[in-house]
Amino acid sequence: MTFASRVAHHFVVIRAAREFKQEIEKAGLDNLKILAEAGRSIVGTYLQGCSPQEKKRRKQELNALLGMGVTPDMLLDEVVRQLPELAPMMEGKDDYKRSEIRNLERFVKEET
Repeated sequence: MTFASRVAHHFVVIRAAREFKQEIEKAGLDNLKILAEAGRSIVGTYLQGCSPQEKKRRKQELNALLGMGVTPDMLLDEVVRQLPELAPMMEGKDDYKRSEIRNLERFVKEET
């Protein structure tokens, strides 16, 4: 990977994470913390509340990111970097983190 492509890749990850961060802030961190502590999927809850058009747009965005080599892990790590208040929610919850990543991957693979 050339330097220019690495920079572009990094920029895309940051931009996508910023969008997720905005959605998290809209939902309210306290509400998300309650869901996470109860073992409920934040990703699943968010997607259930999306309109079909919004789901289609999100799926296209995620597919584009995956096509560029951005993994859900990379995206989640960047979201936590931008929103450090999420770190304590994720600490010691590797199973929860893996299930959220699987939910994202499942969403991307779903037929629309």
